Amino acid sequence: MEYQITKILIISFFSSILISLFLNTKYIIFFKKFSKNKKFLLNFSIYSFSFLTLTFINYFLSLNGLTSLIIFNAAIITLIYFELALYLEKVFWDDFLGNSLPKSINMLISFVVMMNFGYFTLMFYVKILDINYFIS
Repeated sequence: MEYQITKILIISFFSSILISLFLNTKYIIFFKKFSKNKKFLLNFSIYSFSFLTLTFINYFLSLNGLTSLIIFNAAIITLIYFELALYLEKVFWDDFLGNSLPKSINMLISFVVMMNFGYFTLMFYVKILDINYFIS
């Protein structure tokens, strides 16, 4: 596998961004308490910690094979985008559509949108790792 460390760093970079986004939306009330500089420092520390952790985990999983690496990252993507779909339904669609649709339709729209994001993120990871298979 060529450039294994570079590929792992790219995947860890994007997964860390997703984790930071997830924590900012999940704990928005907590983050509103801080000033802009402290919020930046807190986000940077969360990003750095998650980046280092994911880099080590992804490296050790890549020693077992690319299948375990892609399944681990697919699990992370699924959990994050599922939670972001719930947040999207609560915050965005009600305001955007003006409460004209029932909650179940809003939930369906947000799940479809976020699962498409998850699918394309997973395909991006597959393209970076240059995998032609999922399970061998």
